[in-house]
Amino acid sequence: MSHEAAPEPIVPARFIPSARARAYVYGVMVPAGALLVFKGVITAGELGLWLALGGAALGLSGGLAAANTPKAPPS
Repeated sequence: MSHEAAPEPIVPARFIPSARARAYVYGVMVPAGALLVFKGVITAGELGLWLALGGAALGLSGGLAAANTPKAPPS
């Protein structure tokens, strides 16, 4: 029986390593979704599902990650 190495876990920070870029993505997801609901492209229920999916893909947790992302570089 051969033992293969486990695949490397997917870490969202590898795709968006910059804290500023993550803050931008976090800040754009919800307003963009609200605009889609307003325009009638998706329903409010669908928006919730898409935001949950996007949050899972980016490693977000109910906005907690956005709140803990630095807003300005440390001085």
